[in-house]
Amino acid sequence: MPTTADQVLARLLATMPPLELLRIVEMAEAARLAGASAETLERCHPDKIVKLSKRRKGMRVAHALMLREFNDSSV
Repeated sequence: MPTTADQVLARLLATMPPLELLRIVEMAEAARLAGASAETLERCHPDKIVKLSKRRKGMRVAHALMLREFNDSSV
């Protein structure tokens, strides 16, 4: 029986090419995709943050979209 994460991943793969899901976007775009503020993402999901340079941070598109799915399903 597939888990919720497997179902979310299957839905994401059906809507976007795998290479696009691996792309790293800046925190403002990740916040928009996840439906949460950049500060919330950094505080609650530091394991998904990618340091792009000394001052810039980002997140993979797949992680941001999975967080949106998680936030939508928990409401």
